[in-house]
Amino acid sequence: MGFLDQLKQLQELKSKMDDVKSRLDTITVSEENSFVKVTVNGNRKVTGIEFKQQVDNKDLEGHLLNVLNEALVKSDSVMQSEMKGIMPNIPGLT
Repeated sequence: MGFLDQLKQLQELKSKMDDVKSRLDTITVSEENSFVKVTVNGNRKVTGIEFKQQVDNKDLEGHLLNVLNEALVKSDSVMQSEMKGIMPNIPGLT
């Protein structure tokens, strides 16, 4: 396989990755506990925070951090699943 063939494959991969990124913008995951609900899209962007009850700032900080981290883990899983199908068959990159 020549350099031009590899360049063409890389351009196709970039196009596929752009498509996946656009699709990930439309996928949302949520995580919640009794204090807060966080919504994150497939590109790991926080799109919503909903407070369910009043708590002091120190407690809220801990609850928010836990829920954010769990939502980001779910978002990573969605992203990996979407990207899995576009990476094979490129020599030197796998």
